Amino acid sequence: MPATATASQDARSAHGPELYHSDEFSWAMQQAEALRRRNFDAIDWDNVIEEIEDVGARHKDRWIALCARTLEHLLAIEHWDRASNSALRAWVGEVDNFRRQMAKVLRRNPGLQGQSAAIFADAWDDARADAVARLAEYEAADPVPAKAVRRRWSQRLPERCPYLLEDVAAFDPRRDREPDAERWPPAVARRLNERLGRNYAAASGPGAVRSRTAD
Repeated sequence: MPATATASQDARSAHGPELYHSDEFSWAMQQAEALRRRNFDAIDWDNVIEEIEDVGARHKDRWIALCARTLEHLLAIEHWDRASNSALRAWVGEVDNFRRQMAKVLRRNPGLQGQSAAIFADAWDDARADAVARLAEYEAADPVPAKAVRRRWSQRLPERCPYLLEDVAAFDPRRDREPDAERWPPAVARRLNERLGRNYAAASGPGAVRSRTAD
């Protein structure tokens, strides 16, 4: 008998946890079929529950990663004084892209709104560490040891997130169809307005920047 046939028969003869660890694809097909037939005795409950939880975790992790990238860019815009105007424009475009992807995750998974405070805090922890590394890398040409540069940036960047979630995501699935590309945290809006001649307005939080046309 061909080896492939033997492997297939072995997969069909294995059940539950044993198959889960040896052939995850066959396990998934077997469990789906058992569920269709309502054959609950054949369900590998522990691993099925774990896989379902992993589905939710993947969406949460995706949003956290996108938010962290957004926060990292906002910190770079605000704190990297030597950024060129072309770099600032590129970062604005990347933030717009991250926000659209964050909005898509929330539209498809509105239950994540209930975890917004916790997952935003997780995103900030990742973003701050990444921003320290990014900004230190920008200074790599300076005659200063890399470790000292990272320490300097770690001391310069705020420990707690200075931005509000609504200014970072610029999107509320309960009222918005798409993120508001004109909305930025106040300090970031001020920086972009000064450097790029933009007219961004940030209405929330301390130090809010009003639109120039409002004066």
